[in-house]
Amino acid sequence: MTAQDLADACEELGHPIPRNVIANWESGRRLTLTVPELLVLAQALDTPPAALVFPLAGTTNVGYLPFESASRAEAFAWFTGDGSIALHGDLQLLRDHASRERRIRAAHRDAWQLQFLPGREAWPPGSDEQFEQLVQAVRSDLLPLRAEMREWEIALPPLPKHLAFLDEELDAISNTQEGPL
Repeated sequence: MTAQDLADACEELGHPIPRNVIANWESGRRLTLTVPELLVLAQALDTPPAALVFPLAGTTNVGYLPFESASRAEAFAWFTGDGSIALHGDLQLLRDHASRERRIRAAHRDAWQLQFLPGREAWPPGSDEQFEQLVQAVRSDLLPLRAEMREWEIALPPLPKHLAFLDEELDAISNTQEGPL
């Protein structure tokens, strides 16, 4: 992609970045960019913004803050919130939630379909009991995490319809007791 191609792509995204500015970044004549420029460049290049800040190529340490350095992988992980350098509690809770919800969806897709099919019968035999065990597992996995997120005043990610019962239960518990689950 030429500097002009990249400038055109940025303009199409609604945040024009002139070709000469891009050329100055490439040559090192310009060392700074704004957060909106970083985000638009990343989108235009179809790459995560963190990969533009801390490319993973190379094995040397990079300065990620004044007087602080780490390996490229550690700096990248810090920037994206995955790292061992520091992870903000709110971000960790959101990531835990997304991970648990993905795991539940992937592992139990068939059970959800069985539960919500109109006019379904108990098939295969024992599926109702298996489904109840699934519901209990979901409750024990996501409900405490969502309660903790609420306690920290983190906006709860919306749940799919088949998991909406969790927030109804959380509301009921919150209205009848004080403190976390």
